[in-house]
Amino acid sequence: MSRTGPEGEHDMAALRGPLSKAARLSAAQRRDQLAQLAAQRFHLLGYHRVSLGDVAADAGVTGPAVYRHFKNKEALLAASIASGLDLVEEAVGGAADAPLETVVAAVAEVGLHRPDMWVLLQRESRFLSPELRAPVQEQFGRVVDALSRRLRRENTALAHDDARLLITAATAVLSLPSTTRTSLTPEDYRRTLTTIALRCLRTDLASARATMAGPDRSDQSDPARSSRREQIVDTAIGLFFARGYSGVSLDDIGAAIGIAGPSILHHYTTKAEILVTAFDRASDNLVEAQTLRRSAGRAPDLQELVAAYIGYCLDNRSLLGVYVSEPMHLPPDAFARTQATVRTELLDWTRALIATSLDLEEPVARVRVRAAVAAINDLVRLGHFADRPQIGVEVLAVAIAVLLD
Repeated sequence: MSRTGPEGEHDMAALRGPLSKAARLSAAQRRDQLAQLAAQRFHLLGYHRVSLGDVAADAGVTGPAVYRHFKNKEALLAASIASGLDLVEEAVGGAADAPLETVVAAVAEVGLHRPDMWVLLQRESRFLSPELRAPVQEQFGRVVDALSRRLRRENTALAHDDARLLITAATAVLSLPSTTRTSLTPEDYRRTLTTIALRCLRTDLASARATMAGPDRSDQSDPARSSRREQIVDTAIGLFFARGYSGVSLDDIGAAIGIAGPSILHHYTTKAEILVTAFDRASDNLVEAQTLRRSAGRAPDLQELVAAYIGYCLDNRSLLGVYVSEPMHLPPDAFARTQATVRTELLDWTRALIATSLDLEEPVARVRVRAAVAAINDLVRLGHFADRPQIGVEVLAVAIAVLLD
């Protein structure tokens, strides 16, 4: 399910707030201002759709003024990500000896203050050169290590790798302000996110592995595709997942298949049409499941919904990664179609959750559902968690901990 789109978009006018005045600032202040303004643009539009001229205009300065602080756009992206991680490091370090609840609440507050941060880290950092990506990865590694030490201090039996999995799920929850609007007040939103993230961190993975059944898998990790069109889409999905849509050309897709890039035009008129076909493949699966539910004559079971989604995601990891990260590149009609499918799926989950927890208020139920989806998506698509022997059980355990009291 997509975590980008209208719910996460900020009005372009919001990019031109008090910071955009061409006031007399020190070099450090100007650099920080440019990094923050760029972060907002990268979040909304994606790295490849932002120019240094755009950022200069937002700041009320000239293009050459930006170059005095940053060598190029890539350096500006790195600084934008680092500026957000600086806040997370400060939050974790400042509450290092406090209860775990205090640490998580501090990180949640950062996410509300800098909603762009987690999206830039996950989606845009792949466009950095190895030299610029390494410091970002090192900085995020320090955050994860600090959280891991704090978590394992509370749960001394928790294995290091299990701690990292739980932290990944928790940070997925805490990243929700970057993609999801809510009717909750900022204080209630922070409190709700903190509670849900703590549930992630305190999920008993060892017990789940010993007692829970994992989601059904289709055992089609490498399905045979009969046509050249399907082969093109399959190949493109893998490349889009690894490099991002903007980082892949038709020539790249052709080379990976062993044909000339222009030959693809015999099957698809544009690269965007290939992306739309990939999205429709995932959406069609959701629509089919939604149709079956409505014909079954009974309310869907929440755990069945979650398990089925996890199974599909694990069997289609690259497609999930594209579905989550690349919807901004869809044509408007395809974007609207995708978002309608996702909204229906989230609504089904929310209704099933409220039917299970009758005293749960709908705004909180909506946040829990989106948090569960975010945790599932990140645990499946990020890093190497999908290679763990019982990852299906582990992801299901985390999702149920997020959803149910």
